[in-house]
Amino acid sequence: MSFSLRLILKELFHRWVGFSLSLLAATAAVALCVGITMMQSAADKETRRNARDIGSNVFIIPASCDLYEYHQQGYSKDSMPDTNIDRMMEAGKIAYNHLIPTLTAEIKVEGRLARMTGIAMARHPKGRPSKSKMGVVVTPGHVHLGHNVAELLGAKKGEDIQLLNRLWVVERVAPEMGTVDDITILANLEDAQQALARRGEISEIKAISCVQCDTPEDTSLGTLRAQLKKILPDTQVYLMKEIADARVRQRRMMELYSPFVIIVLILASAAWLGVLAAINVRERIGEIGLLRALGYGGRTIGFLILGRAALVGVSAALLGFVIGTFITLAFGPEIFPETARAIRSDYRILGVVLVATPLVALFASFIPATLAIGHDPAVTLRENQ
Repeated sequence: MSFSLRLILKELFHRWVGFSLSLLAATAAVALCVGITMMQSAADKETRRNARDIGSNVFIIPASCDLYEYHQQGYSKDSMPDTNIDRMMEAGKIAYNHLIPTLTAEIKVEGRLARMTGIAMARHPKGRPSKSKMGVVVTPGHVHLGHNVAELLGAKKGEDIQLLNRLWVVERVAPEMGTVDDITILANLEDAQQALARRGEISEIKAISCVQCDTPEDTSLGTLRAQLKKILPDTQVYLMKEIADARVRQRRMMELYSPFVIIVLILASAAWLGVLAAINVRERIGEIGLLRALGYGGRTIGFLILGRAALVGVSAALLGFVIGTFITLAFGPEIFPETARAIRSDYRILGVVLVATPLVALFASFIPATLAIGHDPAVTLRENQ
């Protein structure tokens, strides 16, 4: 075996170009796979955040609210007690998350109709904590003005305005949105309840469906309604299918993308290594024929070909892990700035590539090694004469 190892090392120095090309291809594939794997967690979190930021897709409103009028007006004129959200939070693991209670009513502003919406920070059911924040947070005593309302009042950020016999500080003036948001005034929920004389009331609870992405939407809506009927029988729920479908499509795309890229890289690398191994065997056919004529069996010949492949695989695994980790830590946070903390080196990946890369290299070199073992040395020696 030591004789075979010496032959492998001598062959590497003698045919260093082929070895370098094999090592380069395998190293590049390993580095890319390491980078994709390291960034997968950040990508998943970023995808969930982006899908979440598409907006709420579940709306819980009073049972007395007519859905036709609700869609026509854009909000529920009927109300329900704000203790409903506490009951939902105490219900444990339910198919909702990011519960946002709101209270909406029409008010007069300079003789024109506008909307005031009181909104509270998103809350989460028991057993489903979340570190990420969602929804607009309005400081008590402050308001966020829609673009047209701000123009109507001639108000700017930081100024005081008088609304509903109360003084408010303008915390934000929103840019023109081209929607009903332009005539909306956002306030803290408790402030809005007091100003509108509707203490303890809310119009609706906005939420996000937490049913698994592979659940059909009609089934998920049935799950939502069944759970809500037990918790809040005096309410009704509807799912905004367009938003729900957009969230599902985005998450499914990311779930399938990374494995697909890794498989393509492995297949391309294996094909390239197989071609280079075949070329190497062809160049060494005279050497192989001479070794067979000297009495070295197929085991030795196979070890020369497969041992070279294993050496390429181990070297590529080590180099690829180092290069892939360095590049990912250097540039990954720029790709996923919001979830950069999830990008970190993981030595479990090194263990995987140290096993997987040599196996791929051995698999790619198996057919060339088989051809080399089965080659008739007499034919080779006759051709050389």
